[in-house]
Amino acid sequence: VFAAAFLSSADAFAPARMMAPSRTVSRSSALQMASDKPLTDLCEITKEACEAVAPMLNELYSQIKIGTGTSDTAAFKSDATFFTIADGIVQHMFIEYLFAGDKFADIVGEEDDSVVNILETPFTVDNLVVPEEFEELVIETLGKVQALSSRIDSEAYKHMTVFVDPIDGTREFATGKGDKVTILVGYNDAEGIPQAGIIYRPLTTPHYWASGAKSEDFKDGVLDTPDEQNPKGLLITDGKVSPFIRSTIENSGMNMVPSLASGNRVLMLVEGKAGAYIRDTGGFAKWDTSGPQAVLEAHGGVMAKLPEFLDNKDMISYTHLKTAINLDFCKRSVGLTLSNARDKSMFIPGLDSIVTDVHLVKDYSCVQGLIALAPTKMEAFYLNAIHSAMNNIRKDTPPMYT
Repeated sequence: VFAAAFLSSADAFAPARMMAPSRTVSRSSALQMASDKPLTDLCEITKEACEAVAPMLNELYSQIKIGTGTSDTAAFKSDATFFTIADGIVQHMFIEYLFAGDKFADIVGEEDDSVVNILETPFTVDNLVVPEEFEELVIETLGKVQALSSRIDSEAYKHMTVFVDPIDGTREFATGKGDKVTILVGYNDAEGIPQAGIIYRPLTTPHYWASGAKSEDFKDGVLDTPDEQNPKGLLITDGKVSPFIRSTIENSGMNMVPSLASGNRVLMLVEGKAGAYIRDTGGFAKWDTSGPQAVLEAHGGVMAKLPEFLDNKDMISYTHLKTAINLDFCKRSVGLTLSNARDKSMFIPGLDSIVTDVHLVKDYSCVQGLIALAPTKMEAFYLNAIHSAMNNIRKDTPPMYT
């Protein structure tokens, strides 16, 4: 009976290319009046910004791919992920130029600690020097991004908080797995709930992407749809599969689908490459969920924190707001790890530490797991089935929130 919940329909996913609604007035004229679909406009402008930075990212990627391990354009982050020049430059262009002018309540970026100079040569990102041969391309790209800024309404989004991940999958970017890399941008309301966003693969040919704003019934994209969809697939990370997830898969009859990078995983759900993405352990942050949640929900799926779904099948969003403390922290349920510890010296390998003080975890870490379901998995029967499968094994192999 449970297997029946995974049957897909021919109409479950949109075609590879979904066209945005046609417009009968010019863009410049339209922006002189209040838009009746401001989130749709924002999605379209953001997509153009992603298109603008894609050539620069491809050039940087080609150099990093050749020089993996020794390239001057790559260095290690302290948490064992790669930081690249591309990360810093794209975020800087988006936050300081595309979103310039106090048009939003707040802006949060993954690389907020980076110091970027692209006004005076030599260009630099922290202590990394941008190779001279890239300077002209950086200048050209900056001009394109800056020109888009004037098209963003100066009043319509003042209540919204933007979350930006300039390159989700930085490790993949630096190790030649560029087809898994995405640009993630999410626009969140005053309560921190994602309302619009984009997932954009800048290193594929063609560039696959999806955007959307559910409240305006808007979805768009160029999708890499498989010849045969896999609605029974459950996306697993490239790390160790937790006992909770492994037992859930065995109990439900689902199959494991290996996957890399948070944004890419959600785009895989939209494309029909899997039916679900569930995790109890952490290692991801709110810039990984803001845009993807908005996109997935606009295309008919759902994304939520895991505990409330396990208890009552409630779909409760993470809170995406600028903050100094973790807004989704749950006392005595979160394990301290190298990825979520604010002070990494507090983490002791091999010691299971349950955190009681919110100040010990990073402000934007997602510490309550995740459940994301593809559009084909929104039927009540399926929700009941997956809820039952997880609760059947929950006592013996409980989730490990980190």
